[in-house]
Amino acid sequence: MVAGEPDDVRLKNVNGQWIVQVVENGKVTRRLFNAQDLAESYAELQRMRLGLPGKPPICEDNIVNERPKRLREVPDFMIDDVLELAEYSDRGIVTTVVDTHGLRLRLHLTAETSELLCERIADALERRYGK
Repeated sequence: MVAGEPDDVRLKNVNGQWIVQVVENGKVTRRLFNAQDLAESYAELQRMRLGLPGKPPICEDNIVNERPKRLREVPDFMIDDVLELAEYSDRGIVTTVVDTHGLRLRLHLTAETSELLCERIADALERRYGK
């Protein structure tokens, strides 16, 4: 029991396993996952259940070293839909996009990153299709 601690959901990578920690009414529970996507989905459901804004996962340092390898292994994400579930987080706004298989990707954007993303998309579309 953690008296006075606000409700929270955290996601952490430890030695290749993912831990979702949920603090609800001062009570801490943890759940272990082998797959990152399952842990993120569970964490997102818990945040929604508790009425918390979306947050990016909190990762340990060892995940940074694996990042280039993991990025090469991720297939293209073809956007099929953008949900109208705009949320706010400590980093800015959270928007959810859905691929053709129904997989959801939550984007955590600040004013700067959202502006940069829009510029890059507009530039790429202009190069592809002309003005």
